[in-house]
Amino acid sequence: MSSEMQNIEKEKKGDGGKKLLIGICGVIVIAAVGVGAFAFGKSKSTQPVEAVEQKEVKKVITPDTAEEVVDEILAEDTSNIPSSYTVTQNGTWTFQNGSAATEDAYVENDKDNETPVYFDLIVDNTGQKIYSSPILELGAVLEGFTLDTPLEQGEYECTVEYHLVDENQKTLTTTNIGVKVIILE
Repeated sequence: MSSEMQNIEKEKKGDGGKKLLIGICGVIVIAAVGVGAFAFGKSKSTQPVEAVEQKEVKKVITPDTAEEVVDEILAEDTSNIPSSYTVTQNGTWTFQNGSAATEDAYVENDKDNETPVYFDLIVDNTGQKIYSSPILELGAVLEGFTLDTPLEQGEYECTVEYHLVDENQKTLTTTNIGVKVIILE
């Protein structure tokens, strides 16, 4: 797999937490016309964006699935989406309890990207959406947020579903990244 297609690299951030740098260069998974319509909040940058309907679930990009996902990306029409996109996030998000703000979650929309982004956090084994972020403009960083739906103590494998949006906050494409959520108490 060419490094021009995808670059996944782990780095250290601040207090020693690991960051997962996801660089998807070339072509990105797009939301096909038949994928569904999305409704967005009134505020451009402070309200979470809710999906009205989603017919197709995108695959989670992991080191094991990256090549397969890139092959799917290359097979799709990408004329209306950005040619590259980079988001920085760490791979484990810790919360003292289900209602507390995260102690270490970090998400950054790279300032050199072409579009804003928001994300939904979904528990893998239930499909439950437990958080929807505000729109992250270029260069924006999100830290210290609380879950929209509190979780019980435990570890949860989750998917961060990123939505790249246009100037009208309509989804251009989505991509999924895995994350572990830990609720301490």
